[in-house]
Amino acid sequence: MNKILQRLLLFEKFEIKTKLSKQQILDRVKSFADPGYTDYYGSISESGFFIGEKPLKHSTFVHTKNSFAPVVKAKIVEKDGISTVSIVVRMHLLVLILFIPMYVASLFTIVMFPLVLLFLHFTFVKPAERLKREVENLLNGN
Repeated sequence: MNKILQRLLLFEKFEIKTKLSKQQILDRVKSFADPGYTDYYGSISESGFFIGEKPLKHSTFVHTKNSFAPVVKAKIVEKDGISTVSIVVRMHLLVLILFIPMYVASLFTIVMFPLVLLFLHFTFVKPAERLKREVENLLNGN
């Protein structure tokens, strides 16, 4: 039930416990979220980190823009040699604020809500799952 509610509210919360130190995690995030070499950007702070998927992507012939690209906000707590990383995956805050009225309005219609959910599946849910996997791999030492 909690997972469904989080999906409807367009975010996901989870925790990862790792043997990596706080500094090792921040170093990994810093190298991972290099916009010059990856599809992600980010920043680190003393208490955690922020990673976002680039909304603009370029390949040889195709240029895509996804304003609904997910972001990760994480807080790191280190205790007894174990780091606990509390993570929230959500849309960028400005996009979420602008999208919420349409999303809430679609909840009250039979036709529009499934279409909005389908739209969100491809623009937010799939990229969010991909970003979540990337962060899990990053923190688990893979």
